[in-house]
Amino acid sequence: MRNRNIVYIRVLMVVLSIVVLLAFVNRSPDHPLHDTWLPSSFNPVGAGNMALFQTLEELKWPVERWREPLSRLSNYGTGNVLIITRSKLGSSVNFSEQEIQLLDDWVRKGNTLLLFGALDDWDDTRTFLRQIGFSATDKADSVSDFFQTFARDSDQTIELQPTVGADRTGTMVLPRSTPLPIEFPANAKVLWQDRGEPFLIDVPRGAGHIFCGASDRLLSNSFLLKGDNLAIVLQLLAPGGQPPRHLFFEESHHGFSAIYAMVRLLDDPGVRFAGMLALLGALAFLGTSLVRFGPVIPLHRERGRSTLEFVDSIADLYLRADLRNDTIKYLFVETHQRVLHRLNLPPTAPHELIASRLQLANPHLPKWKKLAQRFDSRDYVEGLPPSGWLRVARDLIEIKSAMA
Repeated sequence: MRNRNIVYIRVLMVVLSIVVLLAFVNRSPDHPLHDTWLPSSFNPVGAGNMALFQTLEELKWPVERWREPLSRLSNYGTGNVLIITRSKLGSSVNFSEQEIQLLDDWVRKGNTLLLFGALDDWDDTRTFLRQIGFSATDKADSVSDFFQTFARDSDQTIELQPTVGADRTGTMVLPRSTPLPIEFPANAKVLWQDRGEPFLIDVPRGAGHIFCGASDRLLSNSFLLKGDNLAIVLQLLAPGGQPPRHLFFEESHHGFSAIYAMVRLLDDPGVRFAGMLALLGALAFLGTSLVRFGPVIPLHRERGRSTLEFVDSIADLYLRADLRNDTIKYLFVETHQRVLHRLNLPPTAPHELIASRLQLANPHLPKWKKLAQRFDSRDYVEGLPPSGWLRVARDLIEIKSAMA
């Protein structure tokens, strides 16, 4: 049996060695990243917005990550900008009808909202488009429409041109995506289009503006530096030519904030290697316990615990006052009952009578009256130091042993 356990342990150590070797081989920080997350201002992959966030920070713009309830936007006054991106990848938390109304009221007071992404693929954004005047239809569920949409979302890129009379020049480069609905509000203005299909529309809303974009990749790390995308984005984020008072990247509805932070931490090669070493140590500790400590041998006592051994255990209870008090009180009650039984005294016998009878029968024992008075005062008993408890326990055990 022991030889077989040693074989198992050796096999385990070989497997752990292979795992550690693989961890060393894959510890390079240059491992490829994949677009497995929704856009975020702190997402470094191609679909993320970290490049834009860091660029605005370098330009001294007041950028912030927004993860609070939308009702608190009103605390910042007017002249602010909020960026909301919706991607077809991953999962996202929909905006409620109340939140959609809060956004609409917030824009009407004199703020700017950038709503970019697959707006037709989410129920909440379709509702919001209809509320501001678009004729957004319900999402198609047929198989043909599904494959048609999938074909349009290929990796091909398109170059958008500004509309006639637009005050923005340059070339916008985006991946192939579904354009915005052609039937838009009467007071809206198409800013960028491709062959008559709108991809970026400015919708005036009260004292503010809502910029609707057909693709979230306009703000992404992979497309920000293509064409004149960065210059166009900076114009959109600066109403009236001046930076906003506050520029918020909305992240509370991405549904991955805590998970993404944990995954990004574990993606660090040093953290992964440290975790692998910790796992190796734990498995080695558990797997070699039989070799280090040997088999378990039960201890059969031939006699009970000695008096001094019990007293030492009582002395160790000074760190737990509650257990110490209960143990000593139980010891006193048991000793008291044994003394009454041995001296043939009634249970209501006073301590003076017990002390006198006990002194006559066993003059060498500790004074019972002085010992019993300590238990008549609760405050005095609970306030005894560890040395006092040890002395009381020794006296009680000596009297109890004499009455056996």
